[in-house]
Amino acid sequence: MNIPAQCQRKAIGYARRQIRHRLAGNPQAHRLLWLLMSGLFAVVAEGQDVKSNALTGQEILLRMAKAYATCESYCDLGVVKTVFIEKDGNSVTTKPFATAFVRPNHFRYQYEDNRSEGEALVYIIWANGNEVQTWWDVNPGIQKKRNLESAVAGATGVSGCSAHNVPAMLLPDRIGGRKLSQLSDVNRVEDDKVNGFDCFRIRGKEGDDVTVLWIDKRTYLLRRIKSDSKFSDFRTEETTSYHAAFNRRITDKMLEFNPPKRK
Repeated sequence: MNIPAQCQRKAIGYARRQIRHRLAGNPQAHRLLWLLMSGLFAVVAEGQDVKSNALTGQEILLRMAKAYATCESYCDLGVVKTVFIEKDGNSVTTKPFATAFVRPNHFRYQYEDNRSEGEALVYIIWANGNEVQTWWDVNPGIQKKRNLESAVAGATGVSGCSAHNVPAMLLPDRIGGRKLSQLSDVNRVEDDKVNGFDCFRIRGKEGDDVTVLWIDKRTYLLRRIKSDSKFSDFRTEETTSYHAAFNRRITDKMLEFNPPKRK
């Protein structure tokens, strides 16, 4: 019989309180109790590790998709780093981004393109209910969009897909397109750590491109994406890094639609 981890912890806590009460005033008994309960906790933890180790790559992707689709709020800071590998040498672009979301439909995303000289080019997507607005420095001015899907589609390519990857999992009914949980040829490869977080590592394909995901073992947050692409005369190695959290307090300022003031 599989007992949920939360129930296991509650049962252990209750048993510990009961035994402690009965052994009050007996230090040796208390020490023995501590050793026994510590061993029991270790067995429970080991059982959870075994359970997660048994998950397939596809099962992990489904759990990730569910975590994003059911969270109450989400926020992240991240960057897309793309290395262009050509015969004449390599070049690198970086595109920082930030996302804030409160269910059911209050959303803000921004990325910056640092390739141009001077100020970075900013792209903002904002939605509150059915009201959707965007700003892009390439074409300055507030744009009203018919829906969030069209706003995200306009930013997907130029943002290195950071405008689509997570937002499409947060709002799968409002944002279409192929999702990371729908990779083909999925395999679970060796686990890894990202910034101290224990992660599953899932390898799959998006078309002909090989993609690897680092997914937090505890929260199922996406911590990193690495994708390799080949073209006729060059190839790219693209890494997207996330500092992210579910169900944190999202302030009004984080959700504000605030296009930059340009001279």
